[in-house]
Amino acid sequence: MKNEKEHNKELFIVEAVIGIAATILVIFVIAMAALLIEKQPWMSAGLIVVSVVAYIIICLGLTKMEQIVGYYECANCHYKNSPKYGTVLWSMHFGRTRYLPCSKCHKWSWQKKVL
Repeated sequence: MKNEKEHNKELFIVEAVIGIAATILVIFVIAMAALLIEKQPWMSAGLIVVSVVAYIIICLGLTKMEQIVGYYECANCHYKNSPKYGTVLWSMHFGRTRYLPCSKCHKWSWQKKVL
């Protein structure tokens, strides 16, 4: 059990590093595209579109990683539940806390991610 917990922590760190790196990269590419806009408007627009699409794909993958690793703990009944990907993807969230329905008590609450 301890090995799984350590593995989950490592995956959380990897997820954070990938997310931060992808965010910095997309900001950098958009800034470079802004500098090119007068000389090469089509290239600039293409860079922006490609970087935003790649960023969205990366974010979808990171959300899947977050959904698989660990559990969400219900604030009402403290049941550790593992919601479906679509539920995690479309739920409101702040960091690793999401507004989700509990699969046991069926109440909506802000549920924290636990390993």
